[in-house]
Amino acid sequence: MSIVLWEDPLVPSVLSAALVAVLALAAAVGRPLLGVGIAAVQVVFTLGGVRPAPVPAARSGAWLALMVSIGASAWMVFADPNGRWPVAVLLGPAFVAAIAIQLGRQDGRRAMTMSLTMTVAACALAVLPVAWLALRATEGGVHAVWLGLLGVGVVGLADALPIPVVARRFLAILLAGGVAAGLMLVAGGVAAAVPKVGGVVVASFAALSAVIAVAAVDRVAAEAGDGTVSVLTPLRVSLPVVVAAPVSYVLGRVLLG
Repeated sequence: MSIVLWEDPLVPSVLSAALVAVLALAAAVGRPLLGVGIAAVQVVFTLGGVRPAPVPAARSGAWLALMVSIGASAWMVFADPNGRWPVAVLLGPAFVAAIAIQLGRQDGRRAMTMSLTMTVAACALAVLPVAWLALRATEGGVHAVWLGLLGVGVVGLADALPIPVVARRFLAILLAGGVAAGLMLVAGGVAAAVPKVGGVVVASFAALSAVIAVAAVDRVAAEAGDGTVSVLTPLRVSLPVVVAAPVSYVLGRVLLG
């Protein structure tokens, strides 16, 4: 699988917004369907973003991250929707497996530290989206999930605006908070389920997390030799959802109850 870089930022922005819309719809239907959507994010992140990385053992590391993350999602959906045991239980053995992958290499184990670091980081990041499932399982959690995804989606769409990068990403954070505030005013169900200030905070900080993720992907693209505003598409689409998940979960539990 090759790394695909897009010179037109509209393509990954539309794909990112579409993914967020699908996840929001899945969250409305129920936690099992949201689990399917989260599994799709994990597949895109691991096999699309991690697997083609120019790092030794990237392929085996991506498959390990995928198995760990899918296992955590299934556990969260069917066994322990309110707990955080899947992350603790699965990441420990994943670290041991990551070391075993390095020991089993037959290529002289070049760049072993880089390869091990990437594998462990991929496993940890791939597990993070299960926080959306944990948030969905709380009382009024569907509204909190919507607000967090709102912030991610706004960043995805705003990143295609033909204005300077810093300006459009700062604007995205402001827009996320503003749209969340407007949603509180016009949507009685959301306003009844979550505090107004809390909803704005969740959407804004989810947007901030997504901005950080997109900036990190842009950095990866630049180091890959791309001198334009191109992005690494699978990571550009999936990483904002991945990074915003724990932020939305923590703020949702603290601020929304």
